[in-house]
Amino acid sequence: MVTDQASFFRRFVSRLDDRIRGLEAVSLRFSRARLVVFLVGVTSSIVAFRSTDSGTEWAVLLGFALVFLGLTRRHDGVHRSIRRHRTYRTIKLHHLARMGRDWKGLGQATSIPGPEEHPFAHDLDLLGDRSLHHLLDTSFSSGGSSRLASWLSEEQPSRQAALDRQHLVRELVPLGALRDRISLLSQVTGGPAASERFDGDVLVRWLARHRDDARMRPFLLLLSGLALLNYVLVALHVAGVTGPWWAFSLTAYATIYLLNGRLYAHLFDEAEHLHYQLERFRPVVRRLESYRFRRDSSLARHLKSFQDPLKRPSTYLRKVMLLAMAASAQKSEVLRLVFNVLLPWDLLFAYRLAVYKEDLRELLPVWLDAVYGLEAAGSLATYAALNTDSVFPTIQEPDARPVFHAEGLAHPMIVTDVSVRNDFACQAPPHITLVTGSNMSGKSTFLRAVGVAQVMAMAGGPVSARSFSTVPFRVFSSMGIHDSLTDGISFFYAEVRRLGRMRRAVSETTQPSLVLIDEIFRGTNNRERLIGSRALLESLAGEPCVGLVATHDLELVSLGEELPAFDNSHFREEVEHGRMVFDYRLRPGPCPTTNALKIMAAEGLPVPSDHDGGNA
Repeated sequence: MVTDQASFFRRFVSRLDDRIRGLEAVSLRFSRARLVVFLVGVTSSIVAFRSTDSGTEWAVLLGFALVFLGLTRRHDGVHRSIRRHRTYRTIKLHHLARMGRDWKGLGQATSIPGPEEHPFAHDLDLLGDRSLHHLLDTSFSSGGSSRLASWLSEEQPSRQAALDRQHLVRELVPLGALRDRISLLSQVTGGPAASERFDGDVLVRWLARHRDDARMRPFLLLLSGLALLNYVLVALHVAGVTGPWWAFSLTAYATIYLLNGRLYAHLFDEAEHLHYQLERFRPVVRRLESYRFRRDSSLARHLKSFQDPLKRPSTYLRKVMLLAMAASAQKSEVLRLVFNVLLPWDLLFAYRLAVYKEDLRELLPVWLDAVYGLEAAGSLATYAALNTDSVFPTIQEPDARPVFHAEGLAHPMIVTDVSVRNDFACQAPPHITLVTGSNMSGKSTFLRAVGVAQVMAMAGGPVSARSFSTVPFRVFSSMGIHDSLTDGISFFYAEVRRLGRMRRAVSETTQPSLVLIDEIFRGTNNRERLIGSRALLESLAGEPCVGLVATHDLELVSLGEELPAFDNSHFREEVEHGRMVFDYRLRPGPCPTTNALKIMAAEGLPVPSDHDGGNA
């Protein structure tokens, strides 16, 4: 099924390539036609001006000018069409890259800074380059990308919030054309800013600053009156009625205007930024306003602020955009001087923008919040549409049993064709599964698959499994620990601090916890590691948590026989022709194979002849 879908996208991209080549050929013909019209028009006009005085020479010039302008307008339309097709092609190529986990094809990941002490985001590769967020994110705005990151890294998940998101995502899955259309609209407009994500914070910051419109009004009225007086006095002077009295009024006008420059000094830069951002946002808003959802749908409820005919976002944004265009139109300092001499241009538009701020101060954050949520849900919906072997999970009440149940669970960042699926279940907390097996057998990947599945479920998205049900766990992990030379923190101390925070957090909450630990206390000696590991695991077994602990310490598997909260599972490997062969299948019980010494011997390392095995 996935292969068929990839083939469909490739054929679609091929058709777009054909269409782009056709449009480029049309564009070339328009370029040649414009050149011919220009040359013939110039030649004909010169001949006409030299050979006749009947006035037809102006008609010839005007005729060729109109033809040239008509060709230019049509040519611009072809250019816009080429840009739309190229952008659409890029969108489809990104879909293909997501299906094949082609990180290079996805381009650079969005930089989402996360807290260093986050309990699981780093270990589960949720943010940054080649991360789950990188794989999922189809947002056109930085706010939508951040919203998706916040859903994935939520530390205290809510069952109702997860269900609400899931309903929204489910409704978006079949609306691939709408999702692609929104992405297309956001990229084919915006001029120089089109290569960057839409930044709604620019609009929010604009609403928050320069709230001095009440002070602008009296100065605007005074300066407008002086400007009118200037016109009257100039007219009277030209008519010979008075002397150059306008010089006094103009001086007063300029003095008052310049002394109050702080009221409008911010206008030009602010208006230019506004114009670029609104040019990206407004087409998306118009599309959402015109789209007809079922009235009882999650989408309709989510976008209800876009459906009010009296407060349409596009109407407000159009007015602000026109004001921003007018305010930023005077890029020439000469024109700016002329405009502001004729009337208080900068102050007028600064005041008009300030007036619209008051209307938008409450409305705009609501619109942005709705769009950001739609983008985050759309990213999850795109993943579901591209990965038809994934399922939407059942989110249960905290007291449901089993608390965690997965059949055919796989890691979403591994290509479907090569991923190995496993089953895993926990009936009730406390329950800790000790996972043994050699390096590269799949222990760490399986722990991450469980953690990522839980994260995806609570974000409202689909899970890479045949079936999946869970309760709203708080997730804690200790897997990707690093030392810090700059902070003077050793690997061992960093791990101790991480596990200490985990232990305290698990004991301080009544909400069930999901604990994922890969090798406890690797940074110390065998004896102390075993003592400390056993004590930590026994203490966790007294808390409302379920967990997976990957370990090489076969001495710990005895916990599965001694305490009811523990059981054992393992990944097995075989040695064939001096190489380890893995099937990545999770099996019950402790690992029965110990092949480390065999591998050492195969690589020519000295191994005692009376030992044919070793620690797994």
